[in-house]
Amino acid sequence: MKKLTLILSSVFIANTFFAQHNYCSDFKTKQGFHQSKTISLPPGYVPPENSYDLKFYNLNLNLERNSLYVSGNVKSLAKVTATSLDSFAFVLHQNHTVDSVYVEGVKRNFIRRDSLVLATAGTPIAQNQVFEAIVYYKGTCPSDASAAIGNGYNAGTSGSWGNEVTWSLSQPFAAYEWFPCKQDLRDKIDSTWIFSTTSSANKTGANGILTNTVNVGGGKTRYEWKSKYPIVYYLISVATAEYVEYLQYAKPQYLVNDSILIQNFIYNNAWGATNQNWTNQITALNKLPTNTNLFCDLFGMYPFYKEKYGNSMTPFSGGMEHQTMTSQGFFEFELNAHELGHQWWGDHVTCASWKDIFINEGFASYTEYLSCQYLPTISGKTATAKMNEVHTSVMGQPGGSVYFTNADTMNVPRIFNSRLTYDKGSAVVHSLRYEINNDSTFFRGLRAFQTAFSHSVATVIEFKTFMENYSGMNFTQFFNQWYYGQGFPTFDVKWNQVGNSLLIQTLQTQSVPSSVPLFITPLDYRITRAGKPDTIVRVTHAQTTENYTIAVGSSSVTNIFPDPNNWILNRVVGPTKDSNLGTVTSLQEIVEPLVFVGPNPTSDVLNVFLYSQNKASITI
Repeated sequence: MKKLTLILSSVFIANTFFAQHNYCSDFKTKQGFHQSKTISLPPGYVPPENSYDLKFYNLNLNLERNSLYVSGNVKSLAKVTATSLDSFAFVLHQNHTVDSVYVEGVKRNFIRRDSLVLATAGTPIAQNQVFEAIVYYKGTCPSDASAAIGNGYNAGTSGSWGNEVTWSLSQPFAAYEWFPCKQDLRDKIDSTWIFSTTSSANKTGANGILTNTVNVGGGKTRYEWKSKYPIVYYLISVATAEYVEYLQYAKPQYLVNDSILIQNFIYNNAWGATNQNWTNQITALNKLPTNTNLFCDLFGMYPFYKEKYGNSMTPFSGGMEHQTMTSQGFFEFELNAHELGHQWWGDHVTCASWKDIFINEGFASYTEYLSCQYLPTISGKTATAKMNEVHTSVMGQPGGSVYFTNADTMNVPRIFNSRLTYDKGSAVVHSLRYEINNDSTFFRGLRAFQTAFSHSVATVIEFKTFMENYSGMNFTQFFNQWYYGQGFPTFDVKWNQVGNSLLIQTLQTQSVPSSVPLFITPLDYRITRAGKPDTIVRVTHAQTTENYTIAVGSSSVTNIFPDPNNWILNRVVGPTKDSNLGTVTSLQEIVEPLVFVGPNPTSDVLNVFLYSQNKASITI
């Protein structure tokens, strides 16, 4: 999911888009689906909503493009996971009336407390048995800005085109605002049917394949969407408007003699427009197949290729990665890449809890950079410019961590913090790639991770452990600094050339030293020399002040550039040429040491680094 603030370049609503992250600061924090008093529970007690594993949903709803009123029924098939199940539990917002609940084909009594509903199951259903439940309901969806962008279900009019639209956006926990459900990230629904009955002038976009369009009479049409892929509750979606269908096809190298359908639902008022706004948007949209092919190469085959990818236009500022059918306010290259990237990072493999949102947003944000890197001729932005934007955003404040505590998992603005969750998350992925220092290992590791956690959920710890096992490296120090830690280093760099040696002295300070007193990290220096090609050397910065001696021959060094490719978050003072460096201090400063051991003192990791020798003797 990505939200942007649009700055229009003329008095017309329709024009070229310039965008930046700008998450609203006045989102209401959702405090839960229902509240209850603290009570003592018997040992082994399992809450009723955690007593079953969802296998199938069939949403059969009546929807219109200009109303928040929803009616219909939702059928569930579920497998009992507790010892037995005597009540079927689900959540549904208080705005909705529950007309009836059927469990195993029998109308059941139910009780309701706020949004929690408990329906009796009759004879307790045994463990491992699959049962059916159907909830009939109706009501007007709430408007209290509880979702990441707006409400769980929304009605609005496009400012650019005037189209009336209703759409769902359930992330992080607002699905219950428009349909009865179980909101558990770890319980993916194995398959879904989404049926929408609406006025025949409308179309409804949803997850999966449009298997049937049925004229039900009375000027109404039912759109029947079906998906056989597992899906998490917040990715189930509908969008209803007067749409025109626009089909595209991606042809990744893995699909010989086949292709991936990209099915777009475009506002009928936008389709065929000749103004600059639509010209820019359709140009960006037409690049989507190329980006799809790229991500298949980088992350593995598109996870839902047997069904489709697509977009439904909706009047909000950004996009939401609904599985196989993104909801998007407009089409722009980086936004398209971000939401497409989510199909792997967030949809195929989903964060196991909201504190693991790095799995979703850190990687989806990094796909924007990868698109600029690998598709420079169509991206409109260089990879360098993109990572500069990311770093500038993160370092706009001295502190802040990608990691956040359990207490913040109900805080919507914190979960979707633009600077930390998106930008710093993206920067951390970029730095991990640098730490591994082998693109073949890095991308093969990501593809293997996608396979290992296919159609499931993962924690950040599971990702870290997986990449450690795959690469044979230890990332504890890396994650302690960049993921859990706050802030970034500043490098004050001086240099001088003495004979055939380049001397570099680098002093590191930290923006939040109480969190990370020293960033131990590899660091690149690009060296420019008269009459010679540029050279990049990689060294380790592992103590407050580092002195490096680099053989450069007889050619004159003209300048040096720390971290020229923006691999790590950092600021640089200088570099300054200091003609006194190595000439007025002791000989020890200009003689390269055999070995580094540090940091000193240390309470965690001790690094031993050989500078130029194959062997060295040290005493610790």
